[in-house]
Amino acid sequence: MGSPAPRRIFPDFRSTIAGFLAGVINTSGKLWKEQRRFVHDGLRHFGMSYLSSRKARMEKRIVSEVDDFLQILQAANGEPLDLNPVLAVSISNVICDVLMSVKFSHNDSRFIRFMELIEEGFQLFGSLEYVFFIPILRYLPGHSKTRQKIAKVTTQPPNLRLKTSKPPPPQNREEMAQFFQEVIDDHKKTFDPSHLRDLLDTYLFAIQKAKEEGVADHLFEGKDHDRQMQQIIGDMFSAGMETIKSSLHWAVLFMMHNPEHMRAAQEELDQVVGRLRLPKLEDLAYLPVTESTILEVLRISSIVPMGTTHSPIRDIKLNGFHLPRHAQVVPLLHAVHMDATLWAEPQRFDPSRFINAEGKVHKPEFFLPFGVGRRMCLGEVMARMEIFLFFSSLLHSFDVRVPAGETLPSLKGIVGVTISPNPYKVCLKPRPLGAEGVRAAGAR
Repeated sequence: MGSPAPRRIFPDFRSTIAGFLAGVINTSGKLWKEQRRFVHDGLRHFGMSYLSSRKARMEKRIVSEVDDFLQILQAANGEPLDLNPVLAVSISNVICDVLMSVKFSHNDSRFIRFMELIEEGFQLFGSLEYVFFIPILRYLPGHSKTRQKIAKVTTQPPNLRLKTSKPPPPQNREEMAQFFQEVIDDHKKTFDPSHLRDLLDTYLFAIQKAKEEGVADHLFEGKDHDRQMQQIIGDMFSAGMETIKSSLHWAVLFMMHNPEHMRAAQEELDQVVGRLRLPKLEDLAYLPVTESTILEVLRISSIVPMGTTHSPIRDIKLNGFHLPRHAQVVPLLHAVHMDATLWAEPQRFDPSRFINAEGKVHKPEFFLPFGVGRRMCLGEVMARMEIFLFFSSLLHSFDVRVPAGETLPSLKGIVGVTISPNPYKVCLKPRPLGAEGVRAAGAR
């Protein structure tokens, strides 16, 4: 059997994001291998690791955002609240710290606009996925308009446009690139090669070193350095913001639908963690009910329904099927998670399916929330940390309830590149911590 190549880039996808084939997600071959290794090593160095010293650094980042998140929820005073925008900024700030050592406020209009672009991009690309597999469908009505929303697509080259015509406004990918470039330019002004603060600094250091050695033209296979950094930022937000935010959004929704499982997790948290502090990562090993509840949310929601495309580098046989060279091989993760031959009653929310006879958490090999193979999610470690700390702290601090007079929100999701819940509001009744009945920030 031939070993698989990292990925085949669909021709229609390539044309849709012309000029954006950089980073990790949208590349293949040598560039992909180099970039994945570079990003992986950088993320481990800055805390995305289960090694105790580095894990503590990452936990400190996440805890800071959890504290701010809980204070915003507390300020809602039990009134109906849309968690989506609050989660978006809280989760993004963790990534921003690792990537570029910055933190945005929850009312920063520029950053809120960026969050909207990320969410819009996921939905737009999701609406075009069928075209990447069946290219002739590009001729269906509405396809070209969607492409134009993603990246500026014009029917006439600039030199043929009328002098009086105005250039089209920036579209999704272009507007995001502008935001990323502003971040990169700001970072260059404060760059100190003797003190690398974050992942962007490691890129700037690599560029500086390549220039000193006279090999800058070969760095990133000759691609524009700023464009490469733009896409790396975009890749990290794509992998680490929308998916984590949607996972937590789904988790709250499933607690509204299954209050008995919420109470079971809360009882375990009260017993193991106590009422004087919030959960820590070190508590996870002693919280099988809470962890299995999170795992069941990841399974049944299948945030990323399809894994990243793979491609064999030569003709191969797999389970009796012939896969020609460069065939498109797409893991259908949602189908695996809903396969009745693998999971009993897969449509039913049942965290106990992840607990074995000894009462320990067990993850079967067909549980694939972060993908499979060499293109598994780079941010899996950070995602698991964030989801646990946000979810467990939320349940430890609040009861999740349906707003008075409202019906349960739908469990039907919005399908794009990811599957996210339809908008809903939730009421959060405080579960006071500590002797004073009010939790102080940092009480862990």
